[in-house]
Amino acid sequence: KRLRISRKAHLILPTHRLLDAANEAKKGAGKIGTTGKGIGPTYTDKVSRNGLRVGDIEHGFEAKYKAAVARHEEILRQMEYTDYDLPALEKEWFEGIECLKQFTFIDSEHVINQALRDDKRVLCEGAQGTMLDIDFGSYPFVTSSNTICAGACTGLGVAPRAIGKVYGIFKAYCTRVGSGPFPTELFDEVGQSMRDNGHEYGSVTGRPRRCGWVDLVALRYAVMINGVTDLIMMKSDVMDTFDTIKACVAYRIDGVETEQFPYDITDGVEPLYAELPGWKIDMTRMQSEDEFPEEFNNYLSFLEEELGVRISIVSVGPDREQTILRYGEA
Repeated sequence: KRLRISRKAHLILPTHRLLDAANEAKKGAGKIGTTGKGIGPTYTDKVSRNGLRVGDIEHGFEAKYKAAVARHEEILRQMEYTDYDLPALEKEWFEGIECLKQFTFIDSEHVINQALRDDKRVLCEGAQGTMLDIDFGSYPFVTSSNTICAGACTGLGVAPRAIGKVYGIFKAYCTRVGSGPFPTELFDEVGQSMRDNGHEYGSVTGRPRRCGWVDLVALRYAVMINGVTDLIMMKSDVMDTFDTIKACVAYRIDGVETEQFPYDITDGVEPLYAELPGWKIDMTRMQSEDEFPEEFNNYLSFLEEELGVRISIVSVGPDREQTILRYGEA
């Protein structure tokens, strides 16, 4: 009853998913690693001003839907992609549309701005990570939207001055799903241990995530781009068994060291590491910062100094009790 859906949210059509599959098939070895959910083609329609939105369900929906499908099927024919059963896909999709009609559609920008005027707290949760941002990520291995903090303004219709704290969430190590550059990726038993202990398999695709040491070059960049005020470090307990913890503090590119994230990191990037002693203690039972081992505290201090932002929350497991606040209220 409390869930509201913005009229301005775009709808992913069955033919968007077909276009996604057709585009990925055409790329061959150059595949980006899309989830195949039709998100990219939906954004293509959005920016070309051909998209269907939730609000269209209330206004001439059938005609708009048929026009969009006809346009998509023409593209599919041109791509010689014909092996699909559209009626079967549409059956499930239209059932989903009927389900959506049970909810209240709103002009969300008015609702959210009124909440801000009423001094209510508004929490905006982003999807995916900074390095998948369409503008500032590791292009072209990115998603189709702005995943950075600024996306809260453009996605919700709130002014930049309305943004208060910006929480940057990161893992104690790095992961990536699908293709794309990953300077600190590990191909050994350490990387496999991260994957197994952290249950690192894609939530949508089920694909094993690629794992590696934390990349402070990319993380500094994310802190800068997002204007992060507080960091939240997740899955610290995944690192409990390692004798040594590594952190990438710089890149070497063509013989030159840099701490700045470069335009292109697809080739020839050598990560330069700092090494710290591991804590070798099971942290999953800890519920207070006072219980942290000295080595872990040293690791936190090292990260804060490198990043210039405090780590206000540390997670040592999936439960609420395993989320530990530092510096009092975050």
